Amino acid sequence: MIRTSSLRLLLLLLLAVPAFASAQTVDEVLDRHAAAKGGLDRWRAVRSLTVSGTLTAFSETGPFVTEWKRPDHYRTEQTLLGKKVVVATDGTAAWWMNPLAGVAEPAALPEEELKRLKRDAEYESPLIDAKAKGNKVEFPGKGDVDGQPALKLDVTRQDGTKETWYLDSKTFLEIARFDRKFDLGRENDRWTYYSDFRTVDGLVLPHHIEEEFSIRHVATDIEKVQVNPEIDPARFKMPAKVPPM
Repeated sequence: MIRTSSLRLLLLLLLAVPAFASAQTVDEVLDRHAAAKGGLDRWRAVRSLTVSGTLTAFSETGPFVTEWKRPDHYRTEQTLLGKKVVVATDGTAAWWMNPLAGVAEPAALPEEELKRLKRDAEYESPLIDAKAKGNKVEFPGKGDVDGQPALKLDVTRQDGTKETWYLDSKTFLEIARFDRKFDLGRENDRWTYYSDFRTVDGLVLPHHIEEEFSIRHVATDIEKVQVNPEIDPARFKMPAKVPPM
């Protein structure tokens, strides 16, 4: 006969197994995702990145160029409704120029946009090198995206932002992400979908990205990727205002 104390110990061990297995499963999924994306060593070797192509929003298509430089330099320039929109940071000051929002000259970025910009300054997925970034990842189980089997991962970034990522259960590449986006003065639920993966200098990147939030639909088609290009640091700094004549 099993003693009461021994039975209690056995039950505690059995209860601990799922948590331990879950933690191991998270690590395994993250390792396989990183490998599918080109490997941690390859991503850690990236010092800068330039991505360009076309962006479709408000039922119109225009060019975009995004420049990214470690550790926290970021600039994206796009044409929307015939107007040039720029959002950038040099790691110290963040600025934008958005005629669609009534900002015709470079100006300091609104406070509510700063957290998003800091996230955008990390071009790679928050699942890549998650622990080093201070991101917490949980694996609640399997799910699906529009009928496609997927691995569901809940991510809490270092800044407290919560996201849910879905990975293809076979390739371990990202299928979709669910988060919230601040847009036009309010926060909205957002779904982002990833497809058309291609390898560029050892990095595996989606070349077609679609976002759905509120009543908006934004599609990004990447046409060119440059890994470790030389980028003038001045590109990320806010231009000096030209005094009126």
